[in-house]
Amino acid sequence: MARFLHTADLHLGRTLYGERLLTDQEAVLAQLTEHIDRDPPDALLIAGDVFDRSVPPAEAVDVLDQFLYAIAGERSVPVVMIPGNHDSADRLGFGSRLLGAGRLHIVSSLHRATTPFVIHDEHGPIELFGLPFLEPARVRQHLNDDDIRDHQSATTAMVEQICAASTAARTILVAHAFVRGGTVSDSERALTIGGLDTVDASVFEPFNYVALGHLHRPQTAGLPHVQYSGSPLKYSASELGHSKSFTSIEIDATGSITIDHIPISVQRDLVRVEGTIDELLSGEYAARESDLVIARLMDKGPVHDAMNRLRARWPHTLHIERTHTETTHATPLAGKDHRELAMDDLFSMFFSAVTNEPMSESETAMLNRIIDGVRTQENAS
Repeated sequence: MARFLHTADLHLGRTLYGERLLTDQEAVLAQLTEHIDRDPPDALLIAGDVFDRSVPPAEAVDVLDQFLYAIAGERSVPVVMIPGNHDSADRLGFGSRLLGAGRLHIVSSLHRATTPFVIHDEHGPIELFGLPFLEPARVRQHLNDDDIRDHQSATTAMVEQICAASTAARTILVAHAFVRGGTVSDSERALTIGGLDTVDASVFEPFNYVALGHLHRPQTAGLPHVQYSGSPLKYSASELGHSKSFTSIEIDATGSITIDHIPISVQRDLVRVEGTIDELLSGEYAARESDLVIARLMDKGPVHDAMNRLRARWPHTLHIERTHTETTHATPLAGKDHRELAMDDLFSMFFSAVTNEPMSESETAMLNRIIDGVRTQENAS
C-alpha cells in the first residue's frame, strides 16, 4: 500500500494587513518536514499557489529552495509540484526537465502534463500526473481546438490527453482548479469573471485520487476522491473558522483510497476579538499575546488611538473593524430629497444609518438643544 501527503496554497511571501508571514510559513514547512521524518510518504504532492505572486521575494524563493532540498534531496522523498494561478509557471518551472529526472517533478507546462512520475509499491505502478493551472486560451492553442473557451472545456480536454497517455491501473492527479460547489474564502483570487472559471467534479472521475489546490478550506470537492487540502495558514478573516491540516492518502491494490487529515499547529493563530475598547483592554480573551489579532470594536463613538492601545495588549493587532460603520440595508435617506427634511429628522436618519440603531431619548434631547442653540445664534446675527 502506498501513502502520499497532499498540501497546497502555501502562498510563500504573503503578507496580511502588512504583517509578513514568512516565519509562520517556515514553521509550517518545518512541521511538515517533522511529520515526514516520523512517517515518510511515497511522495509529497504540492497543488499550486506555491508563491503568493508571480515574482516572489527572494526570501520566499530561498525558503522553498531549502524545503525542497530537505525533502527531495536529504530525505529522498519524491515531490510532485505544479504552479497555481498566483504563480508564474515559467519561473516555477525553471530547470524542471533536468529536475524531473530525479526526485523533484515540477509540471509547469502543458507539454509535461501527460508525462507521469511513477511510484511503485508491492502491487505495481502508480502514475502521478500534474496539471498546472489552466488558462483556456493556452489550452486552446496547445491542442489547436477552437471549442475550448472556458475552464470546464480546457480541463476536460487535458484530462482526456492524460487518460490517453496513462498505462497504469492506478492514477493520481495533482491539479489547481475551482471545482463547482466548493466553499470559497476572501483570500482566493478569482480566476475569471462570470462563472466561467468553475469545473465540474465529474471531469476528475477517471483518477483514483485528485489532489487539488486553490480553495483554502480543506474539503471534498463533489466526489469523495476529489479533495482540497486547503492552505496551511489562515490568510483572511473569512478563514477564522478553518481547521488547517495536511492531507494523507493511502491507496491499496485495487485503487481504493483512505483519507486522513493531519492537524497543523501554529505558533501564532489568526483570531478575532470583539467588544468595546475598554472591554478588550481589560477583559478575558482566548487570544494569546503572540497571535495575529483582528479587533472588532463595538463602541458607537470615536475611539482615540485605538490601534496603539490594542497593540499594548496584543502586539500583532493587524486590523480594526468598526461595527457602527457596517450597514446591511438601504439607509433611511435613500430616495429622499434631504432639502425637504427638517434638520432634526435629517440628523436622526443619518444617526440610524451609521449606528443601525435609533436615537435614544437623551440623544434626541441633546440634538434638540444643539439645534435650538444654532438657531438662536442665527437669529441673533
